Amino acid sequence: GGYTRSTDIVSCPTKYTWGMSFDDGPSPSTPKLLQFLSEKQLKATFFVVGSRTIEYPETLKDEYMSGNEISVHTWSHPPLTKLTNEEIVAELGWTRKAIQDILGVTPTTMRPPYGDIDDRVRAIALAMGLQPIIWTRGPENNQFDTNDWQVPGGLVTGPESYQDFLYILGNATLIDTGFIVLEHDLYPQTVDLAVGYTLNAALSFTPQLTLEPIGTCQGWPEANMYLETTTNATFPYPDSPAASQASTTASARADQATNGAASSGNGSSSSGAAVGVRTVSSVWAVGALALVSGMLFVVL
Repeated sequence: GGYTRSTDIVSCPTKYTWGMSFDDGPSPSTPKLLQFLSEKQLKATFFVVGSRTIEYPETLKDEYMSGNEISVHTWSHPPLTKLTNEEIVAELGWTRKAIQDILGVTPTTMRPPYGDIDDRVRAIALAMGLQPIIWTRGPENNQFDTNDWQVPGGLVTGPESYQDFLYILGNATLIDTGFIVLEHDLYPQTVDLAVGYTLNAALSFTPQLTLEPIGTCQGWPEANMYLETTTNATFPYPDSPAASQASTTASARADQATNGAASSGNGSSSSGAAVGVRTVSSVWAVGALALVSGMLFVVL
């Protein structure tokens, strides 16, 4: 319905900044998009579906290790307002756990499928330490939705979807902030539209746009996108349960690293997530952290 709260991220603060994101993957089409982003030296936020992360774990690793942001997009893509409290926790929690099992990090953001959110869903997500990210609405309350997701089903043509995006760019010049657009990397058609049309249109747009991930456009340190590395004790508000978790996570990981290094002298080690914590420069974590990656915990 377009109703949001101050804790929802719905735009980028700086005008002419596009917080790029892609929903519903990873999929067999995602590598083509990743290759294009790499060639253009671009990064985006990927809102991933839990059931697909365990189907395509290597693609999820490629997204993360190439410097893109990873966020929760539920396990099976249902409208969350129709679910019970327990089902909402499961949709978000199991997706978060799957990501942590594969990457070694736990996202601190989420996007509700269809933008379907109310205060009950919002409260559950925030209590779990997941800040909602939706997409922008224009000056006439029009959604910044490319409708690319309707192309594979034949409800919208490729040219119509592209025209929707050009209309969005025009509307972006009329608002005082930057913007967030709904696009997808689930289908070959949606990826073809992105790499063949929408991204190039944005890169050549006048006035010039800044294209970057949503967390980056918010001015957040990259480390704050994940529970294991965030030092933001006020996220998303000071008295939330997640705030106390965040304030102790960095020190807890440091203790784990120390203990892990000590135990390695006795010939012991622990197996864990395949990737571990990515540093700001997107390199592998130091050896001490890698040794204890299996000790990371997830608070569901």
